[in-house]
Amino acid sequence: MSRKKRHKKNEEEETETVEIAAAAASSTRDEADDEHDDDETDEAASDPSETEQSRLDPAESELDGLAIEAREMRLLAQRKQAEFENYRKRIERERLETVKYAALEVVRDILPVLDNLERAVEAANQSAHSDGESQLREGVEIICKQFGDTLSKLGLAEVNAKNEIFDPHIHEAVTRVETDEYPEGTVVDVLQKGYYFKDRLLRPSMVSVSLPPGGDSSDVDQHHDNEDEAVRQGD
Repeated sequence: MSRKKRHKKNEEEETETVEIAAAAASSTRDEADDEHDDDETDEAASDPSETEQSRLDPAESELDGLAIEAREMRLLAQRKQAEFENYRKRIERERLETVKYAALEVVRDILPVLDNLERAVEAANQSAHSDGESQLREGVEIICKQFGDTLSKLGLAEVNAKNEIFDPHIHEAVTRVETDEYPEGTVVDVLQKGYYFKDRLLRPSMVSVSLPPGGDSSDVDQHHDNEDEAVRQGD
């Protein structure tokens, strides 16, 4: 073989060697790139905390909101229950009071009848001269007693007045009487009885009040007027 041919063959062999080396290097780079991508994928797969946390945060916030709302609704329900219980108790008290005093106005209207019966008995006692009048008096007395007992069962009670110290809450001064037999301001006579209906004043007693001999009745009137005004303001 001539020198020229051997030189050409050597060049061809060197070229082929360079191409093989380049191909090998390219293959190595591709494999390295693939391994890098695989590593990134593996890292993403092996650390899911950020993705998981991003999913959990909204759920936890929603649960917290629901817990607050449930607590507020529970407090509201408790308040409403307390308000209803107070309303129920108030209605029950009003109902019992209505039942208790249902007959008050009826008893008030009947009182004049009792007054007249008592006056009839008193008049009969003062003018009884015959057996017929005596029997009539006794009959009226029986009726008056029965009537009074019936009203007492309903809750009627007489206001104490005779010989009591004048009390503007339960007495109404109609006249003043000069006397030294009673202390000043004492009820000396009852012109019309006063009554309670259960624990309420149905009407005050109309009374005469003692005044010292030579005393100024206008001062007493002013004193009792002031007491009456104080009572009205207190009511």
